Amino acid sequence: MRRWVMVIAVAVIAVLTVGLILAFVQRQRLTADRLKCENQFRQLGTFAEKYTKATSNLKPGELPPPDILNWVPPGTILNPALPPDQRLSWAAGMLQFLDQGAQDTADLSRKLDRTAAWDAGANREVSATTLKLFLCPGALPEWPADQPAPTQFIGLAGVGHDAAELPPLSPRAGCFRYDSPTPLALIRENDGLSTTFLFTETAADLGPWIRGGFSTVRGLDTRDGAKPPLGRGGQFGGNYPGVVCFGRADGSAQFFRDGMSVDVLKAALTIAGGKAEAIPGE
Repeated sequence: MRRWVMVIAVAVIAVLTVGLILAFVQRQRLTADRLKCENQFRQLGTFAEKYTKATSNLKPGELPPPDILNWVPPGTILNPALPPDQRLSWAAGMLQFLDQGAQDTADLSRKLDRTAAWDAGANREVSATTLKLFLCPGALPEWPADQPAPTQFIGLAGVGHDAAELPPLSPRAGCFRYDSPTPLALIRENDGLSTTFLFTETAADLGPWIRGGFSTVRGLDTRDGAKPPLGRGGQFGGNYPGVVCFGRADGSAQFFRDGMSVDVLKAALTIAGGKAEAIPGE
C-alpha cells in the first residue's frame, strides 16, 4: 500500500513539475513575442525618433536640421483620382525606409505603381507578399493564402470614425490623416511626442497592409454600437491577453493595460490631448 502511495505521489509531483515548466516556457515565449512587437513599433516610428533626437538639444528659436523626416506621412499615397480606401497605404509608402536586412522591402517599393489602385496591376502582385514587420509574432492571424497579405498594425487618426479626414488642428485629430502629412513639431508643441499614440495593433477587421483607408488608418469609433475600445473583441489590441501595444510619436513603444480609461485613451490619441494626462503603463 505504501508503495502505491509513493508511486502516486511521485506521479503527481511529476505532473505538477511538467505543468510548471510548460507554464514558464509559455510565459517566456509570450514575453519574447511582446518584445518583438515593441521593437517593430519602434522601427515603424524611426522618423519620429530621428526628429526627437535631432531637436532635443535645440536652443529656443533654432530650427531642426533640414535633412530629417520631421512629419508623420500621409495615411495614403496621395492620388486625388481615387478615394482613400482604393489608394496605396502609408505602409506601402514606407517600404523603402524599413530595415532591409529583415526583408527586401525596397525591391517591393520599386515594383509599386503609385498611380494605380492598391489592387490593380503590379500592386496586386506586391500585395501578396507577407510583411513580417506588420504582424504580431505571437498572434499571427489565420488568413486565406490567395488573399492580399494582412496587417495587424495600424496608424492612429484620433477620435471619431471620420478622424482621418479632419484637419490637424481639430480637437479630435490624431497623427494620421488620409490627405496630408502631420508635422511632428505640431504634435510636440500641442501634446508632446511622448504622450501621443501613433500606432497600435489590432485583431479586429483586418485588411491588406497595402490598402489605404480603414485597413491601415483608424480613429477610435465612438458611435453607438461600436466595438469596445480595447482588448478582445475591441477596436485596438486583442492579440495579447490583458494588454495592448501602442507606438508613440517619439518612436518609443509600450504595452498598456486594456482597462485604460476611455478619457485617457482619447487624450493619447489626439494631438491636442493635454500634456497633464497620465498614461498608466502595464
